[in-house]
Amino acid sequence: MLKFGLKQYIPLAVAMLSFATVSHAATAYINQVGYRTGEAKEFALVDGNGSVEIADANGQTVLTATPSAASYWGPSGQNVQLVDFSDLKVPGTYSIKVGGQVLRSDLKISDKTFEEVAKASLKWYYYQRASMALDEAYAGKWKRAAGHTNASVQLHSSTGASGTINSTKGWYDAGDYGRYTVNSGITTYTLLSLYEHFPDYFNTLKWNIPAEGNLPDLLAEIKWNLDWMLTMQASDGGVYHKLTSLDFPGDVMPAKDKAALYVIGKSTAGTFDFAGVMAVAARVYKPFDASYASQCLEAAKKAYAWGLANPDRNFLGNPEGVSTGTYANDDPTDEKLFAGTELYISTGDASYKVAGSTEYVSWWGGMDGIATYGKATHATEFGGDAAEAKQNILKTADMFVERAQTGFGVIMNEDDFAWGSNSSAANQGVWLLHAYYLTGDSKYYATAVKAMDYLLGKNPLDMSFLTGYGTKSPKMPHHRPSTSDGVAEPVPGMLVGGPQPGGEDIGTESWECSEYRTGKPATSYTDSRCSYATNEVAINWNAPFAYLAGAIEALSAGYAPKFAAFPSTVAIKPAVVHKTSVKQGPQLRFADQMLYVEKNGKRFNLKGHRIK
Repeated sequence: MLKFGLKQYIPLAVAMLSFATVSHAATAYINQVGYRTGEAKEFALVDGNGSVEIADANGQTVLTATPSAASYWGPSGQNVQLVDFSDLKVPGTYSIKVGGQVLRSDLKISDKTFEEVAKASLKWYYYQRASMALDEAYAGKWKRAAGHTNASVQLHSSTGASGTINSTKGWYDAGDYGRYTVNSGITTYTLLSLYEHFPDYFNTLKWNIPAEGNLPDLLAEIKWNLDWMLTMQASDGGVYHKLTSLDFPGDVMPAKDKAALYVIGKSTAGTFDFAGVMAVAARVYKPFDASYASQCLEAAKKAYAWGLANPDRNFLGNPEGVSTGTYANDDPTDEKLFAGTELYISTGDASYKVAGSTEYVSWWGGMDGIATYGKATHATEFGGDAAEAKQNILKTADMFVERAQTGFGVIMNEDDFAWGSNSSAANQGVWLLHAYYLTGDSKYYATAVKAMDYLLGKNPLDMSFLTGYGTKSPKMPHHRPSTSDGVAEPVPGMLVGGPQPGGEDIGTESWECSEYRTGKPATSYTDSRCSYATNEVAINWNAPFAYLAGAIEALSAGYAPKFAAFPSTVAIKPAVVHKTSVKQGPQLRFADQMLYVEKNGKRFNLKGHRIK
C-alpha cells in the first residue's frame, strides 16, 4: 500500500474539484490520412484530462488509453501528452473522446495507408512539367496548355559564352517557372534512389501519366527532368547553373509567361550535382535503355572532370539584372563528395573515391549526407569509410528516436524550423529509414513513420501539409498555376514549405503578407498565396516526402533494398517504440466523478489505496 501525506494535496484537490465543473476543451492532433493496421500508432493530446476513449462508427468504445505524462514542446510552447493506441488494429474510422467529449471523428486505420499520398506526391512532378501540354486524360481539371516550349534559349554573359542552346523539358522548380541544376540535383537523386531501393515495387505502381517507352511511371517521370539536365551541359563538360527569365513572372499560367529565357551562370556545385545524378541514372536506366544509360554515364564523367579542373567556379549570387532564385554556393566540397561516391559505385574506378561522411541530414546546399547514404549502403566497396558512414547515420538516428519520445512525438526541434521546414521533417524520416535498412531495428522505422504523422496532421497547426489530403490541408499555396488556373482546389500532392519564423514575405506592399508570426516557430505559418516563406512548394521538398511515403508502402508490402539487413521477402512488423520511463511525483486526476492520485501509471484513492 502506498501512502501519501494528504495535507499537501488538499489545496490541489479543492482546485481540481472546482476545475471539474468548468468546461475545458482538449485537442487531439492526428495523422489525418490515417494509420497502418498492424503498426505503432500514436496521436498528440493537449489540455486533456484523464483517460482517452476511442469509439467505432457505432459509438461503441473499442479502446481506452492512458495518455503519457505531459511534456513541454518548445517549438509550439505547448504541454503535450502522447496517446499510444497501437492495440487498435481493425480498419475503420473512429472517434476520439475525453471525458465524454468527442474531440474528433476522423481517426482512420487502414492498409496501404500512404499509397495514395505517395502517388499524388509523385504525380505532382507531371503537373510541374515544362514544355508539355497537360491533357485532361491525365491532368483532369488541372489541364493546361504547354509553357516554355521555345527550344532555343539565350546564353547569358554570366556563362562565359555567347549564342544560344536548345533546352526544353524539366520540372518547374517551385511556385515559379525557373529550372535550376542544383535543386534538380538533390530532387532527382532522391527519386532515383527511391526506385533503386525498391525496383520491384515501383515497376508496377502507376499513377496515370503519359507512357515513356517501357519505363515504369517513376522512371518515366524522372527522365523528363534528366533529359532537361542533359541539355544544360556545355561541350567542355561544365554545367550551366539555371534556366530562367531575368525576373520572376507574375501570377500567370505557364503558357502566358512570355518573358525571354536565359541560361545563367556555370557552377562547380551544379556540375558536381549533375555528375552524381547522372552516375545514379546510368545504373538505374541500364536495364531499360543501355544507350541512354551510357549517355548519362559519359556525361557524369565529363562533368566530374570539369569540376576537378574548375574547383572554384562558384555561383555566389545573381549577376546584375537578374533576380530569380540563386542556389548560391561558395564551397562545393560536399557536391564533389556526392559525385565521386556515386561515380565510384557505378564504375568501380577507385580514382573517384573521396574520403568523408557526415552526421548531418542533407539539403540542396549540403550533399554530403547523400554521399553518406551511398557509402553506408555499399560496405564492400567502401570498407572503413562505409563503417564510419553507418555510425554517423546511426548516431543521428538515435538522437531522432530520443527526441520523438516527448512533445508532439516528432523529430524536429526549434532549429529545424527554417525555410522549407517540412522538407527537414521529410528528410529526417528518410535518414531514419536508412538506419532501419542498415540494422533492421524497427525503432528507426517507427520513428520515420512519426515524421509522416507530423506532415499529415499531427502538428500544432492541426493540418496536413499536403494539398488535397487530410481533413484540413493548404488551400492557397504560393504556386502560380494553382493561383491562375481558375480551379478552386490547388493542384494536389504538393508539400508546402511549412512553418518558420523568418517572416521574409511580411510587409506593406500589396503582394506581401500581413503579420502571421506567433512568436513560436512551429505555428508561424499562413495558408495564403502571398506567403512564399511558409506556403510555397518546391521539387526538393516533395521528393523526400514522396520517398518516405513510397518507401513505407514498399517496406510494408514486403520489399527491401538489396543491401538491407533483412530480406525483401518478409513484410516488416515494426515493434512499438517504448517510451523511456519518466519518474515523476504523484498527480491528481479527475475522471468518472472521482478524484484520484496517479503515480507512474498507477492510480490510488485519496487514502493511498491502489484502485488500478
